[in-house]
Amino acid sequence: MDILDQLMKFAQISGSINVQCKLQDAWYIRHERQSCHGIVHIVSQGQGYLHIDGVERVIKLKTNDVVFLPHSLGHSLTHQPNYEGSSKIKTISNGAFTLKQCGGESPDLSLFCANFTYDKQSELFNNLPEVILLNLQDASLKPLLEILQREADGYQAGSENIINALLSVLLTLLIRTYLQQDNAQLNGLLNGLRDKRLYNVISNIIAKPEQNWKIETLCHIANLSRAQLIRLFNQQIGVSPYNFVNHIRLQKAAELLKHSQQSVLSIALNCGFQSESNFGKAFKNIINSHQDNIGKVNKFTKVCRKN
Repeated sequence: MDILDQLMKFAQISGSINVQCKLQDAWYIRHERQSCHGIVHIVSQGQGYLHIDGVERVIKLKTNDVVFLPHSLGHSLTHQPNYEGSSKIKTISNGAFTLKQCGGESPDLSLFCANFTYDKQSELFNNLPEVILLNLQDASLKPLLEILQREADGYQAGSENIINALLSVLLTLLIRTYLQQDNAQLNGLLNGLRDKRLYNVISNIIAKPEQNWKIETLCHIANLSRAQLIRLFNQQIGVSPYNFVNHIRLQKAAELLKHSQQSVLSIALNCGFQSESNFGKAFKNIINSHQDNIGKVNKFTKVCRKN
């Protein structure tokens, strides 16, 4: 399992490519920002305009364009650059898709929409930019649109299962394609992976977060002094090596807590923590700035005491 595979697993993605829009005449669709929620718009035919909150430039969308909003940034889709009027959007169940339709049967813009959620502490999604614009001319992406279009044109046995399975494929391909771009704007872990001196260190930690990662071991892998390694981590990733290891351990622990039957003690030890109390302390340190997670922390602490 490579780095992207592991980070996708840690992200605990849930969702589907479950909406198809067919829009004609005057239309306006608004999407508000949501926490730990992402959206992808895939233009299958026609053109329209994208208005992103906080961005002055209006983006013209055309056939095969993909809009990837990892943090569900507030935005609007319209038929004209400056249109802000209302429109009558009909919502219809259409097999595996929810069809949103405006106007007649010859749409000016057709698109598929994916909606998904992910773990709040995801190192992958938290370090992606607010907006990623791509095009389906990429040989690996275009077949996805063809499958979506085929499933939307006529409901067949197993369509919903196929559509749901495509979400993980779509997100992996979008992220992979973006990371390969020279001008990709990245933060944190993703920015650190660009640095050849840190790449092996990061990949080793992600592959085996449970290992006893001493600073001397990491320095040996990077062929750097202690001071150089700490400075590089802070410059490129924004955290110390110690905190980075804890972040990755907690990502693995969160995934195991949700998808395994292991006890909290077993998960703590298998992720590299010395005890369940050590695990709980690290957990609180990471998320104590998020007020809506306080109940989760308290519940977790009680579970730790019971084990």
